[in-house]
Amino acid sequence: MSLQEELQMSKLPAPGVQLMLQLMLTREAVVRVQERLFEAHGLTIQQYNVLRIVRGGPTKGHPIYEIERRMIYRFANVTRLVDRLELQGLLKRVADPKDRRVSRVVITPKGRRLMERLDEPVQEMATRLTSCCDEAECLNMADRLERLREHCTLQSGAQDELVGAVN
Repeated sequence: MSLQEELQMSKLPAPGVQLMLQLMLTREAVVRVQERLFEAHGLTIQQYNVLRIVRGGPTKGHPIYEIERRMIYRFANVTRLVDRLELQGLLKRVADPKDRRVSRVVITPKGRRLMERLDEPVQEMATRLTSCCDEAECLNMADRLERLREHCTLQSGAQDELVGAVN
C-alpha cells in the first residue's frame, strides 16, 4: 500500500493540515498568555502592537497607514486604537510639516515609560514560553516559520489572481 493510500485510510489529516492546525492552536496558546500580561498593564494585544511599532519607528512618527501595514493582527481598526492610546496619553498625533493632510503618530514620554516597564516582562514571557527548546531550536523554528509565512504570502497573491480571473 502506498503512503498516499495509507494517509487516505488513516484518521489523521494530511501533514499539511496537521501543521496548519498546530500553528493555529499554538497561536491561540501564545495569545492567551500575552493577553494576561498586557491586560495587567491596561492594554490589549493590538494596543501593545501599535505602541511597539511607534516606539521603534522614526522620531517624526508614523502615519496611520504605515502603522496599519506593520500590524501583526491586521483586523484591528488602527485609527480607533490610536484614538484610545491618545486618550490614555500614550501616543499623540502631530502634523506632518510636508503634508498637512497627514498626521504622524508619535509615542509620548508616558507611553515610552510604559513600554520600558513592559520590556522585561515581555522578554521573560518569551523565555518561559520557549523554554522547551534550546536557542538553536528556537532560531531554526523561527527560520522555518518565516519561510512558511513568506510562502503563504506568495500563495495568497496567486489565489487572489485566480479569484480575479474567475470574477
